[in-house]
Amino acid sequence: MRVRGRLRAPWFDAAPPHRRTTPFGILSRPGRLVAAAGALLVLTRTAGALEVERATLDNGIRLVMSQQSAVPIVAMSCLVDGGARLDPPGKSGLASMTGELLSEGTSGRTSQDIARIIDSIGGSFDTGTADDWISLSASVLSRDYETGVDLIARSLREPTFAPDEVERRRAEAIGELQASEDHPGAVADRAFRKAVFGQHPYGHEVLGVEADVRKLSRADIVAFHRRELAPERTVCAIVGDLPTSRMREVVANRLGSWKRTGQSTQAEPAPTPPAQRLLIDKPLTQANVILGQIGIARSDPDYFPVLVMNHILGAGGFTSRLMKSIRTDAGLAYSVGSSFASTRLPGPFEIVLQTKVDSTARAIELARAEVTRIRDQGATDQELEDAKAYLTGSFPLRLDSTGKISVFLAQVEYFGLGPDYIERYPERVRAVTLDQVRDAARKHLHPDGLVQVVVGPAAKLADLAKVASSDGAKP
Repeated sequence: MRVRGRLRAPWFDAAPPHRRTTPFGILSRPGRLVAAAGALLVLTRTAGALEVERATLDNGIRLVMSQQSAVPIVAMSCLVDGGARLDPPGKSGLASMTGELLSEGTSGRTSQDIARIIDSIGGSFDTGTADDWISLSASVLSRDYETGVDLIARSLREPTFAPDEVERRRAEAIGELQASEDHPGAVADRAFRKAVFGQHPYGHEVLGVEADVRKLSRADIVAFHRRELAPERTVCAIVGDLPTSRMREVVANRLGSWKRTGQSTQAEPAPTPPAQRLLIDKPLTQANVILGQIGIARSDPDYFPVLVMNHILGAGGFTSRLMKSIRTDAGLAYSVGSSFASTRLPGPFEIVLQTKVDSTARAIELARAEVTRIRDQGATDQELEDAKAYLTGSFPLRLDSTGKISVFLAQVEYFGLGPDYIERYPERVRAVTLDQVRDAARKHLHPDGLVQVVVGPAAKLADLAKVASSDGAKP
């Protein structure tokens, strides 16, 4: 009953071409979902015609609701502002442990009881953690909506954090962290995050650092839950085959008496790191490379120019400059792409590629050249029009199921993007000009300040590193 995967920050309006997550930053766990969160539902309406109702309960919970009657399913997605961004120093992984354990036993119910309830109604129920939030989601038949809300409400309000479940989850997290050492991409990502963000919470995996996870206590988890999970920090989006009045009534009955905490933990943005070149020694035939820096927050006013600029640079698949230069023209990599994370605080900008060891230096040289070129020269008229066409044309596909809509609406509300975000998205993309693309690149891309991480055989790649580290993969 967990949202799993290397879930960090979502790529909100455009998915990265290279790994990690779905376009909305939430991975569904395979298995229990018989109803499939409405995944087979294809909306006949356009994204701009989506009717949404918003409400705020007296205790501060924000509700976003949309009735969709094509199939008898209701999907509910809740985000609580309190993810790994709020891990205290020396307690990385605390938010992750808390979020994962919410569904592993509540007042009067064991984890096995919860699993039986979900199986008996043919639905799904997931909890998990990202950089900025703890998430809970349920997808059920419309007739079982009250059961779905009850599962989420009990998990938010009455988790037991049973000692045996805490130890089981700790063992799982440690096992995942240790297993990831055998995956060069994960090793590169971990080293990159540490180099870019240092001791900032964005600098460690959501799962945490093994040494910290070993020391986390049940008391730490209980205190984090009491302090950080609160109704005034919670957004719930509900989409499906019920009147919005009924959606609100049931949530109010189960969560309306949840008490505010009055506490609010904050985190500051990470300072700009110095340019670095790190080499992590692994006996590989292919080098894994990440180039990047600190990017932008989701609230940055340059978001749409950056979205279009990055599509041209590396998020546009085979039409992107990075793909054309490094794969199509030079034949040095199977896949290469760039991404800006959508996070509450400025998150990472990354270029990720894999290439043969002997071609690593040339591939990095071409990637750096493309960053410099778009910064110095901007884009062409044709690139701008192609990017706009793709971003606007593909947007409705991100709203083609009840589950996708609920996740999307929850994130729109969480980031405070406004009630007209879906309707205005196409016009905001189309309004981006060549000057804005160039200005965004000049402001937010810094070729001389890039952090470079290479995972591969040090003996063959030593010239790429100014700082060599045989254990640089471990924070």
